[in-house]
Amino acid sequence: MTKRPFLSASLTAHDFASWYWLKEELVAFCREHQISTSGSKLQLQSRITDYLSGKSPVRHPSPQRSSTRMPAHFTMDTIIGEGWRCNPSLGAFFKQNLGPGFHFNAPTRDFIHTKPGKTLADAAICYQTSVRPGTKKTRIPQQLEYNQHFRDFFRDNPGSSRQQAIDAWWLKRGKRKDAP
Repeated sequence: MTKRPFLSASLTAHDFASWYWLKEELVAFCREHQISTSGSKLQLQSRITDYLSGKSPVRHPSPQRSSTRMPAHFTMDTIIGEGWRCNPSLGAFFKQNLGPGFHFNAPTRDFIHTKPGKTLADAAICYQTSVRPGTKKTRIPQQLEYNQHFRDFFRDNPGSSRQQAIDAWWLKRGKRKDAP
């Protein structure tokens, strides 16, 4: 087994892509080499891969966020506006109506972001459906490798402890991605 290398400009793009990196490591590398540190872990990995391959960095203009002013008070009949955010006041409304265990999960966030014109009652139904036992698990985005590891670990090792999952993560992180 090859020892995990230090993240440096001497790595090849292939070697860089073969290892797990924490976002903090990627950000530190980007700062050191004057590469933009904004964006997701996948965006940082892409910029670093380009840098290590000798490609010039691509500059993308920042998208201008447009958001509709949200009302001060909500009801279940309130229509979701274009560009709404899942902010604390909306969360407080749902906690008051759906119970203290409410949280913005991925399906509910997606619903609010992509369904302007629907009502908050529709969003509440989406939430209640998504937290029902036996509902399909949400897809974990690729950049959340740690979260995916935990899901896979507990699926493959029922009854294991959180500490065992953490220990397994550190072992996995120390190996090349293509290693068994």
